[in-house]
Amino acid sequence: MTLVLFIVGLLGVVSIYAKHLAKFYQQNFEVFVFYTDSTDADQAKQIELQVKKLSFVNSTVFIDREIAARKEIKRLGNDFIKTLGYNPIPHTLQLNIKADFADEGKMDQIEKQLRLLPNVDDVKYAKDDLGKNLLTQINKNFKTVEFILLALAVIFLIIALALINSTVRINMFARRFIIKSMQYVGASDWFIVRPFLGMYSIYALLSVSLAISMLSGIVYLVETHLQQNNWQLFIVQYASLAGFLLVLALLISLISVFFSTKRYLKLKIDQLY
Repeated sequence: MTLVLFIVGLLGVVSIYAKHLAKFYQQNFEVFVFYTDSTDADQAKQIELQVKKLSFVNSTVFIDREIAARKEIKRLGNDFIKTLGYNPIPHTLQLNIKADFADEGKMDQIEKQLRLLPNVDDVKYAKDDLGKNLLTQINKNFKTVEFILLALAVIFLIIALALINSTVRINMFARRFIIKSMQYVGASDWFIVRPFLGMYSIYALLSVSLAISMLSGIVYLVETHLQQNNWQLFIVQYASLAGFLLVLALLISLISVFFSTKRYLKLKIDQLY
């Protein structure tokens, strides 16, 4: 039971991190708003204040043209301002959009809305060679991963149901004579079933505890290797996953025990052989 719960839990952990990664990429998708050459720094910052109030904006960074030019000169090793006689880099506003707006249809609307702002010359964000929004491809890839994880989770859940149920039924089969003997001495059905329910409840709790301990060890090793400390972000999700594993183990075990015991109680003594 522990191994089955561990595999189901591992898929849950992978799903939690996959959703976090998808949200991270969505929230860090960058949109660049380029101002006109005639826009000075004060005007650009005033427009930035307007942009911050827009519902789709997560954060903004103003990039001063003079600072950007100095960085480019240092990177290229060539003073292009002296060569050209002017600074060709405009003031720029870098936006990070909220994850809820990270799809192709909404990005088109966002681009149109930003272009209507005063002193805006152009709006750019990552696109592929065909001019399509790269965010669409990112979302598509993550949806594919999510579908695969869901399919695997369903498969392993079915396997978990079958294995745990089979294990319980085999154990109850080994105790069939004890069950029948208790019935013959006058014990009620509930009196017979109750100890087995309690025993398998303890087994389920122990199995879940071991599975969660193994999952915690895996998460710790991975985050230590990657030099990350993201587990604190997912405490609620981990608690929900642990609760799901506990309910799953208890439900399967108790239902299997109940029906297996009731089955042997209904059989005659010669049918037990």
